[in-house]
Amino acid sequence: MYDHYTIELREGAVGDMQTVRSHTAKNPEDAANLIDGLRESCLQRDHVTWQGDEVNNEGNLYGMAPGGQVYWISVVPPLTESVSA
Repeated sequence: MYDHYTIELREGAVGDMQTVRSHTAKNPEDAANLIDGLRESCLQRDHVTWQGDEVNNEGNLYGMAPGGQVYWISVVPPLTESVSA
């Protein structure tokens, strides 16, 4: 059982991804806000095209910037799981 969500933004080439930001959240609403902020920041700053607006059931959201740079937002545990307060 987890007591918080860990939200990470990774970028790089497939197989060589580096974590560039890491945040924690105590509830799904705060986690979703952090995810939205990371997604929007990458869209504005690096012109990332995301595969969707939300992380999938496994807690992942992938995107790609012009030039082929891959972006990955990861949430552990996935938002479909509860965390204990």
